[in-house]
Amino acid sequence: MTTILIRTGIVYVLLIATVRLMGKRQLGELEVSELVTTILLSEIASLPVADPSIPIMHAVIPLVTILTVEITLSIILLKCPRLKNLVSSRPNILIRHGRLDQREMRRSRISIDELLSEMRQAGLAALEDIDYAILEQNGKISILPKKCATPPTASDLGTTVKETGLVHVLVEDRRINRHGLHICSLEETALRKRLRREGLMPEELFFLGMNDAGDLYYIKKEEK
Repeated sequence: MTTILIRTGIVYVLLIATVRLMGKRQLGELEVSELVTTILLSEIASLPVADPSIPIMHAVIPLVTILTVEITLSIILLKCPRLKNLVSSRPNILIRHGRLDQREMRRSRISIDELLSEMRQAGLAALEDIDYAILEQNGKISILPKKCATPPTASDLGTTVKETGLVHVLVEDRRINRHGLHICSLEETALRKRLRREGLMPEELFFLGMNDAGDLYYIKKEEK
């Protein structure tokens, strides 16, 4: 039993490291080649765990080999865009300038119900509001609305707004986030001093964030 637990732990850590080195991707964002690689990795990794008689190196060597091939192939595809089109399909335009391409819909095997579902998720109510609908290489449909179907922006209204940038986590569940402090070029003493001016302490906050403009956002920790 101890041997199985140790082998499982080793394979698990190795598999996580392999997937991390391949790049950060959500399951729904995987292209065909990446999905095949992921399935193959899981199958190979499970063999020495399910059968203790199989040496663990029979999983380690294939995992390292697949990782090397995947990274090498990714570099080659970046250098040769034409070769990439052989491995993964090009984006397919389903709607162009508001006109539905029925032939492309049939070729891509996308039903009108699927397109309507993606349209609603994009916050649109009618096909007439869509300027472009594109079936991406990862299988997702990107919806680009017409200008008349989008809310006016500050530039459309002729007003000037301050760019606030991203919000970085400084306190998470009463704990100071050192990485967030580093990103904001902020010392812990300076943070505590600023919070004291607001009548706050990190130990009483559930969340504290700061944007690139220096504005603070906080949520107090609820008592149980």
